[in-house]
Amino acid sequence: MHLFYLREAARSFRQHRGLAYTAVFSLTAALTLSGVLLLLTHNAEVQMQALGDRREMVVYLRDDVTPSQRDVLVGRLTDLYGPVTYVSKEDAWKDFSKQLGDPSLLEAVPDNPLPASLRVKLRPALLTPGAMDLAAKQIGEFPEVEDVRYGEEWVHRLDQIGATLIKGTIAVGVVVALAILFIVYNTIRLTVLARRPQVEIMSRLGATDGFIAVPFVLEAMFEAGLAAFLSLALLFGVQQGLSARVVGLVFLPPTYALAFVGAAIGVAWLAAMLALSRVLRAVGP
Repeated sequence: MHLFYLREAARSFRQHRGLAYTAVFSLTAALTLSGVLLLLTHNAEVQMQALGDRREMVVYLRDDVTPSQRDVLVGRLTDLYGPVTYVSKEDAWKDFSKQLGDPSLLEAVPDNPLPASLRVKLRPALLTPGAMDLAAKQIGEFPEVEDVRYGEEWVHRLDQIGATLIKGTIAVGVVVALAILFIVYNTIRLTVLARRPQVEIMSRLGATDGFIAVPFVLEAMFEAGLAAFLSLALLFGVQQGLSARVVGLVFLPPTYALAFVGAAIGVAWLAAMLALSRVLRAVGP
């Protein structure tokens, strides 16, 4: 029985090649548009994740903090927030001199004004803006702490960029899904109408609507799956062509690619069912 459905779907695809190829071409164009944005969003997420992994909180210590107090504070911060690196006043001055580039500019400074600090590499669960705000407030209440800095404005802006990209991808995905519904709906409707005599004969012989519909649904799912794979192949070619010029540009991971194909097939199935539920009633006896 399953082979019969597959043979009928393949026969329908061959008999109406022009209509089928037009549908595949149209679906490929729509899916490629969605895939481009998905690829850009994924690469933006990868870059933002890399930036997020480098987020750290700088805790400036009071000048009167003793080594024993500092060690206790390091232990508490490590337990609560993540690994801690101690930067002495001398090391801070050396780093500042290197960044400045011209040591002669610092000759007029008699004493080292920079405080000792602790650099806290926050755990992944604490890298959201809200969690970082709360952690900074809590750390600032320790008596050994003079000030806490973590680039609050930069962290919030990074989070906003990520949210905007996700919303944009969802919006384009909805538009593409509607386009797939429209294309598959009309393709299936025209295919059924082209085979109207055969459908009427099968219906008069007692075939159920479900029996008649399955080959058309399989054909629609095949066309959507083929279009999804073609769009992924185009995206892969673009990514490979640009990877030499754009450092760090990566292709979609397998889970994303499979979800992309599965979503296209799922929307095609829905469109085919909607089309057939209406068209079969019109061509029936």
